[in-house]
Amino acid sequence: MEKTNNNIQRNMALVAGFSLIAMALLAAFGYGYGFSTVYVVGNPAETLNNLNQSSFLIRLVILSFTAILILDVVIGWALYYFFKTVNEPIALLSAWLRLTGAAFLGIALMNLSAVLQLMNNFPKNQELIMNGFRTFLDVWSLGLIVFAFHLFAVAWLMAKVDTIPKVLSLLALFAAFCYLITNSAHLLLPDYEIYKGTVDLILGAPMAIGELGLAVWLIFKGGKKTATLSRFHQSLSNSTERFRTNPDVTG
Repeated sequence: MEKTNNNIQRNMALVAGFSLIAMALLAAFGYGYGFSTVYVVGNPAETLNNLNQSSFLIRLVILSFTAILILDVVIGWALYYFFKTVNEPIALLSAWLRLTGAAFLGIALMNLSAVLQLMNNFPKNQELIMNGFRTFLDVWSLGLIVFAFHLFAVAWLMAKVDTIPKVLSLLALFAAFCYLITNSAHLLLPDYEIYKGTVDLILGAPMAIGELGLAVWLIFKGGKKTATLSRFHQSLSNSTERFRTNPDVTG
């Protein structure tokens, strides 16, 4: 039974680890390149021109975010199964928080789909198109605030696992604070969108490292028993067996 549980935990670690890396790559393309190439803050004319020239790119952006949404669901449940032996209620809460964040992303994507529909109209309404992009960012920011609380829960769970380096749990905690602060600022500060690119450039790497560090650990170490620990359990098992066979044996 214990071996079966270890196998499940190892498999979930691999699923979560590789999914986190795939999601980071998709985000780098979908948001870091694709979305930023098409959408120009405060410049409807240039944004419309980019859409006319790169209509296929915005479709790839939507496809990338859809894949991210699916991976969010996979990662949420994989991390739940991996961490549930640490603290099942917190692991379940973290999974539901990630799923809720994914639901916000799904709602946000409807606005990007609406932008595609607006591009088929003639004449094209620049204000409605820009509103579609801004609403996408606003709804996604709400989802990322929920995601920040998911990361708080994951950081707490990581801190409870002795084999996870403490620096990784601290990085996840820092990433959670960054997601919470930057996305709250996006929703609360009227002119924040102007500075968002600069803030993302400064905090993007630490935020990514928070989850990517966990991803690497999950792939190479997650769910594995160390050789030292295995030898200890084997020695303990042998000693117990000898004692049962000959209770008079001491030392």
